[in-house]
Amino acid sequence: MKTKAIFYMLISVLGLVSCEENITDKEQLYNTSWELEYISGTRIAFEGLYPDKKPILTFDKSTNRVSGNNSCNGYATDVTLEDDQISFGEPGITTMMYCGEGENQFLNMMKKVNKFGFDQEGKLLLYHDDVVLLKFHKADKTTEAHSNPSSMTTQHQTSKSYFKAAGTEPFWSLHISEKQISFTTPSDSIITPYAKPIAAMDNNVKTYKVATEAHMLHIQISQKECTNAMSGEVSPYSVTIDYGKTNTMEPTHVEGCGQYITDYRLHDIWVLTTLNGMNMTTDHFAKELPNIEINTTKNRFAGYAGCNRMTGQIFFEKHLLRFTNVAMTKKMCPGSNQERQFLEALKKVTRYNIENNQLILSNPDEELLILKKAD
Repeated sequence: MKTKAIFYMLISVLGLVSCEENITDKEQLYNTSWELEYISGTRIAFEGLYPDKKPILTFDKSTNRVSGNNSCNGYATDVTLEDDQISFGEPGITTMMYCGEGENQFLNMMKKVNKFGFDQEGKLLLYHDDVVLLKFHKADKTTEAHSNPSSMTTQHQTSKSYFKAAGTEPFWSLHISEKQISFTTPSDSIITPYAKPIAAMDNNVKTYKVATEAHMLHIQISQKECTNAMSGEVSPYSVTIDYGKTNTMEPTHVEGCGQYITDYRLHDIWVLTTLNGMNMTTDHFAKELPNIEINTTKNRFAGYAGCNRMTGQIFFEKHLLRFTNVAMTKKMCPGSNQERQFLEALKKVTRYNIENNQLILSNPDEELLILKKAD
């Protein structure tokens, strides 16, 4: 009996040690940055994939996010951890510089990762099942500082851009903000002051015509589905650009794909407080107030309309927001339920404003809905 008691005591102690080791392992992810030193499954040598800068990851425990770069463009996404299991969400909006094949290899491997661990040297290993896909060592402070997206000050990597585009042959990138337009190719970098676009009367086409003493840019953005010639990624807008020296008779013509960058502040859960000027309570709906969860990465929304569940898509352009392609469950709702009025108001929305943790939805004629950020 005494032998059994000692045995069970040892098992309990070992269990506690094991738990402590798991916690310690997870804690090692934080308070440092990780620089890639190995990637599996490539036919190109590691230094050939990343001749200048290596991908860097930094884990944030408080937000369950990971950020850094994928060798030259920024990288940020959600991370889910459970024991030794790990998964990464879809990366958010970032810059669109072309960085060679290394970037695609890194992003593809990150999608496959489902497990993590550390070797005896303290290096971070990311696995698919039991196969090591990526290996990282702790970055030194200099590398860490240069990789931190918040410290980047390059003009083409501004978080205030509301539209971005890219193309191939030659590789180029475009960023438009309310202050400037930045166009970059392997041989040129053209930055001009912002110019208000000219909108077509019959189609969703916008044209920017800008010039400096040295360069001219003629940009046309059309709401027409576009497929990247190299990656196969589909974007909602087609872009054509003519550029060159000012007064040139033969500008260079390039084509590519682009998208508007949805306001990151919308990415949250919002709960209805006011409908058509009236304060709302749970008495106006079944059980709880309507709510909307907006995902700006995927331009989708989901939520509760007051009786039924709903999902749909976000259409976003500069100063424009619409809730489209709404799909609903089909529960019968009491006649006093305000769900129908809520949905009618939601479909009329074309504008938004965010202030004091409130999302105000309107159109040119009226204020339709006020929602507060969920606690």
